[in-house]
Formats: sequence, structure tokens, C-alpha cells
Amino acid sequence: MMINLKKRLLLAGSAALIAASAIATLPSGTASANTAQRVAMRTQTPVATEGTSNLEKARQLMAEGSHDKAIAYLKAFVDANPNAEESPAALLEIGKCQKEVFEKNRLLMVDNVIKSYEDMANRFPDSEDTALAYYQMGQLYEKELKESKEAIKYYEKCIYNFPMSQQAASAHYRMGQIYENDLKDYDSAIISYTKLSNDFYKFQIAVDARLRIEEIYEKKLKDARRAEDAYKEIIAAYPENKKMPDVLMNFARFYRDRGDTENAVKTCQQLIERFPKDPTVRDAYEEIADIYEEKRDYQNLAQTYIKLYEYDPNAEKADQTLFKIGQVYETNLRAYKKKRIDDVTYFKLDKAPLEESIKYYTKLVDTYPQSKYAPTALMRIAEVLQNDLYKGIEAKYMYKAIVDKYPESKEYASALATYDRVR
Repeated sequence: MMINLKKRLLLAGSAALIAASAIATLPSGTASANTAQRVAMRTQTPVATEGTSNLEKARQLMAEGSHDKAIAYLKAFVDANPNAEESPAALLEIGKCQKEVFEKNRLLMVDNVIKSYEDMANRFPDSEDTALAYYQMGQLYEKELKESKEAIKYYEKCIYNFPMSQQAASAHYRMGQIYENDLKDYDSAIISYTKLSNDFYKFQIAVDARLRIEEIYEKKLKDARRAEDAYKEIIAAYPENKKMPDVLMNFARFYRDRGDTENAVKTCQQLIERFPKDPTVRDAYEEIADIYEEKRDYQNLAQTYIKLYEYDPNAEKADQTLFKIGQVYETNLRAYKKKRIDDVTYFKLDKAPLEESIKYYTKLVDTYPQSKYAPTALMRIAEVLQNDLYKGIEAKYMYKAIVDKYPESKEYASALATYDRVR
């Protein structure tokens, strides 16, 4: 029955479009009713008199809204005056007129389709297909005619008469969208989305509706408390939903934006634990790393980078991650141990963090020898060995590796000069 309905409506719409296209009535020329005039009328081209009068007549018709009739006069002017100064403008006006005619025909077709749907709904009020008819009328008013309140009227009919249909679920959502985006009536939007999520709890569209509620509270009403509650309700109600990794990621950023870094980290960790294979896990690790870096918690920052690298050693930025680990150990975790000997306090450089930095710099060079970070990592190893750990011979081999393997690098000149000095 649905297929037959669609065919009937398609035929009705096509017939309406053809009928609308045939409405145009063309003017006769200024000559007496002779054979030339009758031929001109049959070919829908006005008799060419003076080119200027055709152009003036066309513009008069356009001002009156008779764009379909104006087209013929404009064409007659261009045919009679192909090289005239006003011909390009006339051709442009033909295009504008055709656009206006198309729009009128389109609206006529939409009107005819709505009438067909109305007729079907009146004749078969209990048919399941009528739910689709009501919904489609709402769509036409919303999308084509831009009449939001009329659209809501038909969406409400769909919901009232067929409350548990698929179309009713979609109608709830569309009403929410109209209230939210067109009418800026956020309370009504929340009501529509809430009804949808309650009545169609098991469907994906219910999750989408709850997400819209959260978005309204967070972005449009600026109500952080209710936005947080909305997030928690979604997470509790749909723990395994396909959108949950994104929900958790957004929730973590919500906390971070409000300065609650503790809950931001916890939410990211929840995402990592529950959805270890989801691509958003990388985003979660990077979010945690950013938080620890802002807080200058370098021990946890290093551990987060290590976990990020181990999560995906083949990632596009895996070499950069290894370099960051080395940097954190070399620079941020550089430490001095305090000793007291004979009531005198001494400070001695702690070698452990520096050895860890060498470990990860070396891993970078060995694993990704073509990386842009490789020569820099070798230079960092060499300088730590020479200046901090006093292992000059080992450092010399690092400088030589740069000279031999990375002659195009920015480190080359410095490495060569140092190597020539120490060898």
C-alpha cells in the first residue's frame, strides 16, 4: 500500500508541475491579427517589433510578478539585438525569471502533494500509512514552506493518532529541533526530547534526544548543574551505546572547561577502561596528558605518555610521543638527591630520570630511524651522556651517528664540530 501511495503522489506532483509550466500566456505583437501573429502565439514567442519595447514590456511584467510571460519578451529582445549593450543583462534576467517560475511551480507541486496527503489521511484515518502522511506533511511545512508552526501541527497529529509508530518518534525529534533552533523555545524543546526518550527508550533516537537535552542545558541555557545531571543520566541509561565513548569524552571536556580536572581525568580513565579498542581512547590519553602538563604533574605526565605510546605504537605520532617522554624525564623530572655528610648538606644529580630519558630517546631512534625527531633525540642522548653522566666515549658515538646518518639535519653542523673536537 505504501508503494502505491508513493506512486500516486509522484504522479500527482508531476502532473502539477506540468500543468504549472503550461500556465504561461504570451503577448501578441503590435501588428494586426495576421498569420505571423498566429504563428508567434503557437511558438510562444512574441512578434518582434522594436527591441526596446520588448525589453520594456518584459521588465513591466517582471515588476507585476509575471515572470513566465516576461521570459518570452526577453528572448525576443536578445534574438533581435544579439550585440546590444543590454543583451547580457537581458540574458541574466531570463535566468532570474526562470528561477522565479521554478519556485512558483515547486510551491504549487508542494501544495498539491500536501492536498494528496490530506485526502489520504481523511479517507483512511486508521491506516498505518497515514502516520507517514502526517509526518511527510510536517516535513513539507518545515523544510519546503518554512512554516514551523504548521509543521508542528502535523507532527502533533502524527504523535496523537499513532503514538508508538516510528514516525511518531521522528515527529517528536523534529518538534524538538523546531522549538530549539527555529523558535528558541528551549523549555518546549526539552519537553519534546524528554517525551521521545521516555516513549522510545530502546531506540537510538532516544539517545540522540537526551544528547540534545544536555546540549541545550550546557550551551544554550548555560546551566552547568543540569547539564552534568543530563550527562550522568545518559551514561547510566545507555552504558553500552555506540555513542558512549564520545559522550564520555565530551563529559571529560565539560569537567575540564569548568576547572574540575579531577573528574575530567576520572572520566577519561573510565572511557579507556570501558572502551579500550575505541579510537577515542587516544583522545582520552591526550586530554589527561594536557591536564597533567597544565598542573605540572610531570611524573603522571610521563606515565600517561608511556601508556599512550603502548596503546598504539604504530600511530602516526608515536615517534613524537616517545620524544615527549624523553623530554619529560630529561628536563622536567631532572632532580638532585640531598645528602648530609659531617653535618654538611650536598646535592647530587639523580641519574635515574636521565637514564630513563636515554632509554626512550634510544627507542625512538631504533624504532623510527626516519623520524624528524631522530637526529634531535641522538643529540639529546649525546649531551646527557657528555655533560651529565660524564660518559664522553659513548657520547662521541652519538655525535658520529648524527654525522653519518643525518647530514641534512639541523643538528649536523654542531654534531660534526663536537665530534671533530673529541675524537
